[in-house]
Amino acid sequence: MKTVQWLLLLLLTAVFLACVAACGSSSSSSQAADDDTTADDDTTADDDDDLSPSDDDDDQSPDDDDDDDDDYFWPAMTSGTMADLLGVWGSSPSDVYAVGNDLATGTIVHYDGSAWTTVSSGSSDTFAAVWGSAATDVYVVGEDTDSGLGLIEHYDGSKWASTSAKGPLFGVWGDSTADIFAVGTDLNPLSGVIVHYNGSTWSAMTNAASALTAVWGSASSDVFALGADASGTGAIFHYDGSTWSASGTSPAILCGVWGDSATDVFAVGYVSPGGGVILRYDGSAWSALASGDSVWFRGVWGLSATDAYAVGVTYDAADKPSAAILHYDGSAWSPMATQAPVGLNGVWGSSDSDVFAVGGAGTILHYSGS
Repeated sequence: MKTVQWLLLLLLTAVFLACVAACGSSSSSSQAADDDTTADDDTTADDDDDLSPSDDDDDQSPDDDDDDDDDYFWPAMTSGTMADLLGVWGSSPSDVYAVGNDLATGTIVHYDGSAWTTVSSGSSDTFAAVWGSAATDVYVVGEDTDSGLGLIEHYDGSKWASTSAKGPLFGVWGDSTADIFAVGTDLNPLSGVIVHYNGSTWSAMTNAASALTAVWGSASSDVFALGADASGTGAIFHYDGSTWSASGTSPAILCGVWGDSATDVFAVGYVSPGGGVILRYDGSAWSALASGDSVWFRGVWGLSATDAYAVGVTYDAADKPSAAILHYDGSAWSPMATQAPVGLNGVWGSSDSDVFAVGGAGTILHYSGS
């Protein structure tokens, strides 16, 4: 079975034992399609090479004379850590956070526009995601490894403070400083956790039926949370400002969500056995955009509906992992060349010439558009 270190934190829940099994499968055969949420034959690449970022070693070289290849190169940055990085977010090009864990120890690193340095939050617990409304309002979520509860760390620009919730927590997103959602998993019994911050306190919302991995919204009355159950069946839930309800299901384990508007939302994940799945919501229904047999997607982010990135991992014939990054231009997803020998978990940027992707073993890749 393939080792997937970049999902280490997610192994804490039963649902992500299924995730590892999915990533560990050496089969690239497609699972039966679900018309609403799974890529069918018309949207699945016939040739694994079409979606693999490691098709040609020459294409991945930063010294390649081909200008087109240079445009798609993501050089690695010095992160100062060997921890598996799971999430990334910033308030500006000179204020970026990446979070993750090294076994049972949480890691936060910060980029000031010139270098990455380690940040101490006062906690040594595991971290899974980061989001903020400003440089002085940053949230990191994860798990208190002693209690098993969800952990929420908040930075106000000068100090970090901790809050506990059901957990562990895997995703966080907010509409404002007083309207924030965090999602995760209750292990006993296995079910989703959704907690909400109203500006003064965190409170539990109605739990979803499936373990949850990610959350994003266009507004406080338009929020999506997604994940999978213990069998690996993916599920998407929607909040309309008063009630959470089912929005879609998929054979894919769903790991990342991001949108440009209420009528343009992307979700990514992977099927076992099979490969990557990218879904799109048009305001009324979810449908498949693309599926890469050789790519397992973990994160998605974009600048607009015609400029988005999906990241994950792909394996060669010898089961060696490498970073996978696909870019969407509004009509098709295309692979972007990288050299990182690890999977990627998260992606965020401030512009089309300033995008960060993070992954295993402290990997941080930076795309500058040239």
